[in-house]
Amino acid sequence: MHDDARMQSQTTPAPTRDRDVEALLDDYIGLYRGDTLERWRTLFVASFVASAANADGTVTSWTLSEFYERQRRSFATGKPIREVLENVEIDRDGPLAAVRSRFVWSDGEVTRHGRLMLLAIADRGSLRIQSLLFSYAP
Repeated sequence: MHDDARMQSQTTPAPTRDRDVEALLDDYIGLYRGDTLERWRTLFVASFVASAANADGTVTSWTLSEFYERQRRSFATGKPIREVLENVEIDRDGPLAAVRSRFVWSDGEVTRHGRLMLLAIADRGSLRIQSLLFSYAP
């Protein structure tokens, strides 16, 4: 009985939920549509950078304007573009938040699985995305 009690005291408590980060992620996914892409863009700070690890070992990076234009062109094709986050892990420390997640991106014809890391920072009272790193599964 004593060993069971010691084992229970060593378990880590379930992580607390962070509603601000969850709301940011809900908007990140929910506004990721052709008709709300301009609103989606407001989730990012002006100095935002996105970087992707490429299959050949190189890295490609985009500024906010370049990343937004890439998304706008994708939606302009008329394909049913969609992204879903899975296995989301959130680490919040005051004004800073880090998110790790698997994702599934689809345009109705192609489905790609990958992994992302997102950093957010409080900006004028609300969390905004500062950077995004991602890679697609081989």
